Amino acid sequence: MNTPLPPTAWTTSDEPPLARLRWAAGDAVTVARRYLIHLRSAPERAAMALVIPLLFTMLFVYVLGSNMRPPGGGSYVDFLVPGMLAQMAVFGIAASAAVVAEDKDRGVTDRFHSLPMSRTGVPVGQSLAECLGGVITLVVMAGCGLLVGWRPTGVVAGLALLLLVRYAFSWLGMWIGLVMPSRSATDFVGMLMFPLTMISNIFVPTEGLPAGLRLAADWNPVSAVVAAVRELFGNPVAVPADAAWPIAHPVVATLGWCLLLLVVFGPLTVAAFRAPKH
Repeated sequence: MNTPLPPTAWTTSDEPPLARLRWAAGDAVTVARRYLIHLRSAPERAAMALVIPLLFTMLFVYVLGSNMRPPGGGSYVDFLVPGMLAQMAVFGIAASAAVVAEDKDRGVTDRFHSLPMSRTGVPVGQSLAECLGGVITLVVMAGCGLLVGWRPTGVVAGLALLLLVRYAFSWLGMWIGLVMPSRSATDFVGMLMFPLTMISNIFVPTEGLPAGLRLAADWNPVSAVVAAVRELFGNPVAVPADAAWPIAHPVVATLGWCLLLLVVFGPLTVAAFRAPKH
């Protein structure tokens, strides 16, 4: 960690902006390292990161996908795997909410408050650690997809977008974890993830849904992420003529959702972290 300063040194307005930024960046790296090192003492999280993608692949590819055909033909595996990668990225909401709420319950957040640390650097470091931790899940899921026949024609752009989605959605999760009264209260976030991802185009195309449900699915941010990832991985699906704007322009829509989440929940998360715990 950085050399300790007087408790109020990091808040003084006399500090040059560049010095405050450098101090915040150093604290962010320190917090990110702390979270990543903590993974070694929580093997159950690593096990979940390995087991869940494998189970999801087996279930949806071999059990549900045997009679599924994507619109325009092609392989259902190529239709499904990019969607499941997007699902894993969005699940970062629940993961970050649980980790931050657990730190708050255990007094780690109070400990951060007592140290001469940047109030912005701490949540930035937490979000970076969550993003890097999500790489494990995404790599395992992609590996499972390759084993069952997924053949992407583009990789770098698709993975980059998934990491951006994971990072942006983690800020929403951190804010939830900070404002919830306890770690157990964040369990509902995990439960909400399933209807959020089911009412989307991950497993079936939305044009076959009833009108009201299709409207909700087409404007669900998850659907835009899924369509964008399919496009960037080279597994695009034919877009119907009456498709909603996010489905017709998925990459732009996904970037817009990520920007909106960062602009809204970045300041809200920092403010919630600065607020004293009652």
